[in-house]
Amino acid sequence: MKPLYKSTKVIYDAHLHQFDVYYRNWFFWHFDSCYKFDADPKYVTHYCTEEQAKERAIKRASDMLGTAEVWKQSQVQYP
Repeated sequence: MKPLYKSTKVIYDAHLHQFDVYYRNWFFWHFDSCYKFDADPKYVTHYCTEEQAKERAIKRASDMLGTAEVWKQSQVQYP
């Protein structure tokens, strides 16, 4: 089995109140997803605390490292 992602990272964005998940294949980092949280308990939008968003982002990043390609097929026919 071939792993699909070489490395992952989670970045905390204080301005947007979210945790961003990135993965790297070879040389470049690519954005995967973000987990937003509610900064003000009066205005609940995302129904997620900062700690819950952090745990979900770390879980997503660690699960991505276990993702592997099991089977692959192509319809390209070479003469």
